[in-house]
Amino acid sequence: MAFVSRFSAPGLLADLEALVVRESPSDDAPAVTALAHEIVARLRLAHVRAEARPCPPRGDAVFATIGEGGGGPLLLGHHDTVWPKGTLAEIPFRVEDGRVRGPGVFDMKAGIAIAIAVLTDLGRREKPPRVTLLLTPDEELGSGASRTLLLEVARSHREVLVLEPSLAGAAKVARKGTGTFTVTFAGCAAHAGLDPDLGASALLELAHFTIFAAALTHPDTGTTVTPTVGHGGGRTNVVPESARLSVDCRVWTKGEADRVEVALRAYEPRDPRVSVSVDGGFDRPPLEPTPAAQALYARAEAIAAELGFALSAARVGGASDGNLTAAAGVPTLDGLGPVGDGAHARHEWVLASDLPRRAELLARLLEGGG
Repeated sequence: MAFVSRFSAPGLLADLEALVVRESPSDDAPAVTALAHEIVARLRLAHVRAEARPCPPRGDAVFATIGEGGGGPLLLGHHDTVWPKGTLAEIPFRVEDGRVRGPGVFDMKAGIAIAIAVLTDLGRREKPPRVTLLLTPDEELGSGASRTLLLEVARSHREVLVLEPSLAGAAKVARKGTGTFTVTFAGCAAHAGLDPDLGASALLELAHFTIFAAALTHPDTGTTVTPTVGHGGGRTNVVPESARLSVDCRVWTKGEADRVEVALRAYEPRDPRVSVSVDGGFDRPPLEPTPAAQALYARAEAIAAELGFALSAARVGGASDGNLTAAAGVPTLDGLGPVGDGAHARHEWVLASDLPRRAELLARLLEGGG
């Protein structure tokens, strides 16, 4: 017999539409704050304790709870998106052939809609389980403004369930740590025709550093070190005295993060007349599997089997706020959002029929698997 979810697709779609049509670009603090207050109002309407928490200079976070006591599970997500204001006019909210489309629908407003539905349902009980919801306003920018709040909240909970999108339906049990390094080169200008030897080329040193950095990539461990954006010089007849390079780094383990960072900072210029300064670092450590996190996934996998579908496990290269909670020592299971595709892409979509199933999975996880 097919399982019937307690959660209705029309109700979930209504909440999802309300979230998507309220555009919330990460770099528009007033817009992100406006959506936070709308989510708070929606939760309070369902008698869920909810409040907005400022995260200057970014927008407000959403903090909500049901039940009494402390130390229960934390539902984690974000309500900012990568899409600039006005995108909705180009990619309107709509449901076509069972797929829900619109800016931010997959990453990750569908996960928020699921959280609203589950908190509303569990909160109706005479003695609801203790559950906390935290939505950060700047995840797409690295969570710099919300990080202190995020870690403070996470450390007071026994586990974290991240409502980021699934990977083709799979939960995310490991994520790469991510880092961005900014490298500046300061040389000496000279006329490129009259006395080039008197110059020290920052651009040439950038080229040497680019090759050096790329060589730190380690395919066997999955480590990638990718020079991405470079600038240097200003005039065609002048030896460049300044240059700048951005380097993207992604690793599965802290050991690899340490190896890459030490190597980048230890670089010695080919031309000693050029000074090299390496700034930045790994802003999100890797989400590495732990026995406690694996046990959390096993619970979710068993509940999914009861609901009639297989919940596989995936390792992904992108990072989320789950990287931070896992590194803080809190068992974390990521990717509990619905099936879909197109994060940060114009074809972004979620499967409408998967919304009730994912809500049911999350509710049963919060109920202790029963």
